[in-house]
Amino acid sequence: MTAEGVAYPIDLHTHSLRSDGAYAPGDLIRMAASRGVRVQALADHDTLAGVAEAVAVGEQLGVRVIPATELNTESDWGDVHVLGYFVDPADAGLEDRLRWLRENRGRRIELMVERLAALGHPVRLERVMEIAQGGALGRPHLAQALFEAGHVPSYDAAFDTLLSKDSPAYVARVGLTPLEAVRLIRAHRGVPSLAHPGTVAVELEVALPELVDAGLAGIECYYGSHSVDATVRYLSLAERYGLIPTGGSDFHGRGEHGAPLGGVRVPPASVAALDERRRSALAGAAYHVEPLGRAR
Repeated sequence: MTAEGVAYPIDLHTHSLRSDGAYAPGDLIRMAASRGVRVQALADHDTLAGVAEAVAVGEQLGVRVIPATELNTESDWGDVHVLGYFVDPADAGLEDRLRWLRENRGRRIELMVERLAALGHPVRLERVMEIAQGGALGRPHLAQALFEAGHVPSYDAAFDTLLSKDSPAYVARVGLTPLEAVRLIRAHRGVPSLAHPGTVAVELEVALPELVDAGLAGIECYYGSHSVDATVRYLSLAERYGLIPTGGSDFHGRGEHGAPLGGVRVPPASVAALDERRRSALAGAAYHVEPLGRAR
């Protein structure tokens, strides 16, 4: 942070309650503006539903809002998330595919609620949906319900215990592979960037060539939990593979996840490079996307 309560002016990774954040899109932008953020990407999981509200408030307050989405994936590469910048909320074809992902997320949470009840940790699905407030259902909403019901000592503890990947209550996602996620964003004239690369379970030198071949344009080098050495490594990989170094807070407003809004320094050159890649995407031909299926 530049000073107490003051943020850096660029944040390319934030979430609202339209997915798993705690604040309405407009409130999120107001909060960011009050801290000095002037360029902000709203990147809710599998949805663009909050973009219109965020853009409208941003125009009032002098914040440029970049429409984006974050796609979770399922593969043996671990937690690979793809940020899609400059995707169009009015793109009906993209919305059809995002809806498919959201429906599978919802069914997944229903199954986890059933498993938790069988394990002696009941929560009401209705309460989970109330917490989501119409947003795309996810584990953060279930974690809040578990905490409220007294099954875990804190919201964050839920992810280390009942909702962890080795828990008997865990249900794997049905959705995209990392390569499918990148191709989907490219096919809809967006600019894909690999989010928080530290969560990728395989060597990046193995994954990145395939992702770049699929159309990956960026990698999130600037991130709150990155050490200096990690940031230097990711910047080196960005240079090697011709990727834009992106970054952001990953602010959710829930628990300890992410940094404060605008809490990560992102250089203006990253935004300029994204803009240039966007112009190239708009001028280029559409990419072919295979039909969505169960992740391999």
